[in-house]
Amino acid sequence: MTQAVLESFGGRGEPLLFAHANGYPPGSYRELFQALEQRFCISAMEHRPLWAGRQPPRKLNWTLFADDLLTLMQTRFDEPIWVMGHSMGGTVAALAAARQPERFRGVVLLDPVLLQERFALMNRVMPRSRIEKMPMIRRTLGRPEYFSSHEEAFEFYRGKRAFRGLSDTALRHYVEAAKQPVDDGRVQLRFSPAWEAAIYASAPSVSRMLKRLSVDMVAIRGRDSDTLNATMWQRLQHWQSGGRFAEVTGGHLFPLENPHDTAKAIEGLIFSP
Repeated sequence: MTQAVLESFGGRGEPLLFAHANGYPPGSYRELFQALEQRFCISAMEHRPLWAGRQPPRKLNWTLFADDLLTLMQTRFDEPIWVMGHSMGGTVAALAAARQPERFRGVVLLDPVLLQERFALMNRVMPRSRIEKMPMIRRTLGRPEYFSSHEEAFEFYRGKRAFRGLSDTALRHYVEAAKQPVDDGRVQLRFSPAWEAAIYASAPSVSRMLKRLSVDMVAIRGRDSDTLNATMWQRLQHWQSGGRFAEVTGGHLFPLENPHDTAKAIEGLIFSP
């Protein structure tokens, strides 16, 4: 099996391994990594959709990504480290930490995906034909894969509501990380719509796992997030009463929208007495 790619982003201090969100390769987070480089030596893993072909398995389970994370940690890190993840990456980090807590100094969860059990159950039992008709899945599968250039891609995303909160610099980082040149001179979306849709459709319930998670936990929510809603945020604080929590201005993409305040919140929660 091909092993996950590990990308270095420099910095000094203790090791920090990052797990990215669905559809957002590590380079999308350059501003956040730069804001953390005085405290951490940062590396990031690429999730399986970036290196294992453009088609996902027919039955996808997020434990596959946790397996990839643990395998990479076993081969590249000799001591326990901090693992930080955004969205899907945060959930995957928590899944991995629940299985092998001895490898973790702690986890930093940035707006993790926390589904209520009934929604996760619906994902598991709903026929594929119905799943593909869900608005989020339909939009994802209809997303353009090719652009004539990075600049055309930038202009396309600049007009999209989801990216409204990103600065031009942050959006260019995303475009450069998310698109790769192909033989005919165009650029192609690296993270295929098929993988992205499959990940959305297979999000698990992790409430039982979070209740017994034993590693040090820091969690940060985007104040206007529509992914980690207020109900699940409160439940997370109840399940992990020993954790440390903060909110940052922005929506679900707050690490890209507000990287400097996100870095301050992370450092404050980890290093403050």
